Amino acid sequence: MHFLCVTDKNKQMQKKYSGNGHDKKLNLTGPSEPIDQQEQNIEFPVTFNLKAVMTGTRFDDENKQDIVDVLTSLEIVYAYVDKKVSSKGTYTSFSYEVTLISKDQMYKMYEELRTIKNLKFAL
Repeated sequence: MHFLCVTDKNKQMQKKYSGNGHDKKLNLTGPSEPIDQQEQNIEFPVTFNLKAVMTGTRFDDENKQDIVDVLTSLEIVYAYVDKKVSSKGTYTSFSYEVTLISKDQMYKMYEELRTIKNLKFAL
C-alpha cells in the first residue's frame, strides 16, 4: 500500500502503513512534502483510494464539488466511493478511487487539493 499525505499548516504528521509486508512509520512535515519516492517505486498508471478529510463547516455537496473540480481539471479518472462523518461531526472524509497516469499528475493533484479551503489533509 502506498500513500502520500497533504496537511494544512506546518504540523508534523505521523502515519503507519504496511507496504511489501513491512510496517513503517513515516514522519511528514510541512504542507506538501510527499513520502520519499526513492524508497517507493510507484508504477504508473496507478489506481488507489484517495481520502480527503474536510472540516464540517460547509455543505457536503460543496466540499465534494471542490474535490471533483481538482480531479476533473487534471483529467484524473475517478469514482466516488463514500463519505464518513467523524463521531463529533467536526470532520467529514470523502473517498474516491482515482487513477493517476504519472508522477507529475500525482504531485499536481496533491498541490491543487492543498488549495481547497476546508481540506485538513488528503492521503
